[in-house]
Amino acid sequence: MLPITDPAPPRPRPVDAKTRALVADSINAFAVDLHRALASRPGNLFVSPASITLAFAMTHAGARGQTSREIAKVFHFDADTKQVDESFAAVLAGWAAPQEDLELSIANRLFGEKTVAFEPAFVGLTGNVFGATLERVDFKGAAEPARAGINAWVAQRTHDKIKDLLPPGSIDSETRLALVNATYFKASWRTPFKEHMSTRADFHGTSGKQTVTMMEQTASFPVHAVPAAGVTVLELPYKSTFSLVIVLPDAKDGLPAVEQALDVNALNGWISGLRAQDVAVKLPRFKIEPGEALRLASMLTGLGMPSAFDASAADFTGIAPRSEQIVLAEAFHKAFIAVDEKGTEAAAATAVVAKRGMGAPIEPALTFNADHPFLFMIRDTKSGAILFMGRLADAPA
Repeated sequence: MLPITDPAPPRPRPVDAKTRALVADSINAFAVDLHRALASRPGNLFVSPASITLAFAMTHAGARGQTSREIAKVFHFDADTKQVDESFAAVLAGWAAPQEDLELSIANRLFGEKTVAFEPAFVGLTGNVFGATLERVDFKGAAEPARAGINAWVAQRTHDKIKDLLPPGSIDSETRLALVNATYFKASWRTPFKEHMSTRADFHGTSGKQTVTMMEQTASFPVHAVPAAGVTVLELPYKSTFSLVIVLPDAKDGLPAVEQALDVNALNGWISGLRAQDVAVKLPRFKIEPGEALRLASMLTGLGMPSAFDASAADFTGIAPRSEQIVLAEAFHKAFIAVDEKGTEAAAATAVVAKRGMGAPIEPALTFNADHPFLFMIRDTKSGAILFMGRLADAPA
């Protein structure tokens, strides 16, 4: 059985604006690429581009030659390896720092065959800089127990929200290195929805009209209407430094066109244009449960990094000597999200509403009715990095 304990997280270190921008630019560019690659799949989507990027930042530290260049291109690492390591380590340490009303777990691990002579420098880097370890497991002689142990570790790290990340047959005696990603996030709204305000209403999903629980409130939120793009963007802050950003197409069937035209520059522009305004918000209560694990190898190969998964081309000599012939077997990812009325204390929320209600007459609130498919993302407001990104195509009843 694999150990469940984790190394102590790195101590938070000062992160300047340039470092935060470097990390955010990398993660956000990959987030858009990732969503485009997944957009053709039907139904709801939810992933953590930040978690995947951070794990591959660790992998990049052990890659050399063409393999290193391909990983850097796919993940938009526009700096040398040392700067990439230092930048992501600093931001990751910041995310690991406790925040009020926030639970955030990013589970990134490299699992390696115990007989392989992994480079001490690489093992030290993953453990000391990124707060993650390379676990030595017996893939050759006990592949199934290793798979079960990895799954148990992931379940423990994600409050049992993610189980059976590695499906049967995903690990065998030929496996030498497996990259595993799992994420868990829970936060409180800065301005909560009140349960007695929630109503049953129609959601015009891709599988037809559904009757759902629609949360409602009118309050001041950052919002940006972009008629040229056919979207309205709304930001719902959490009590922590994170926020939920919703990209709602103007047309009920407009999401496919928005996804097809999406690029990181447009997304950055929409977010930078957010301005506080009174908004009458209607948002469905929803939950996206992780189903079968997302296998990343073929997608990452298609995005431009085939050599990492090719035994004849992979160069991970920074991880282990060339004689070990290290190659990534697969990368697995699952994520979970639940959005409901729960949020910050009622007193704090009531004070905000009361303040808006006692001033001079104001313009009528803008209506933001999310009764049809939309994009959403959870972002770190300090760095601007997208931690999670998804699509709600159908809301639960």
